[in-house]
Amino acid sequence: MKRALFPGRFQPFHKGHLAAINQLLDEYDEVIVAIGSAQEGYTCRNPFTAGERWEMIYRVIRENGLLGRVWMITIPDINMPLTWTAYVLSMSPKVDVVASGNPQTLYLFEWLGKPTKRVTLLEPTRYHGTRIRELMARGSDEWRELVPPSVSEYIDEMKGVERVRRLCFDEHTTY
Repeated sequence: MKRALFPGRFQPFHKGHLAAINQLLDEYDEVIVAIGSAQEGYTCRNPFTAGERWEMIYRVIRENGLLGRVWMITIPDINMPLTWTAYVLSMSPKVDVVASGNPQTLYLFEWLGKPTKRVTLLEPTRYHGTRIRELMARGSDEWRELVPPSVSEYIDEMKGVERVRRLCFDEHTTY
């Protein structure tokens, strides 16, 4: 069984993330989604908690018939990039490759000697968590087109847009 590890913050989980998972499932039997910055929530940069992000991803995985092929784990930050790579691997089931669209993430795992795979990002300037959070904070409903329907529904259930607006109210805030 071949497994890929796909780390990210998923703030929020969007269609670009789903496209990357599907891309990985074309080559690997399973994908382990590592939800990073698990200790953080209720900030402008990380408005959703690890549990909320887990729920977003679970709903998408379930509705796309991917249960049993995609697994989620949560990984808190330790703020030591080189040590972080070994830490992430120690918290994950055994994987054959670490996949990301982030060159820095890939470089860190390559430094450790772990095989890496660069995923082709789906329109990265459009499907980007920072952009989605900014659209939410500014009151634009355009963000809904960028996330799977079940994520939009869940964010509505949790009053997530209101949370993002309150956390990111200052126009000078970094999203």
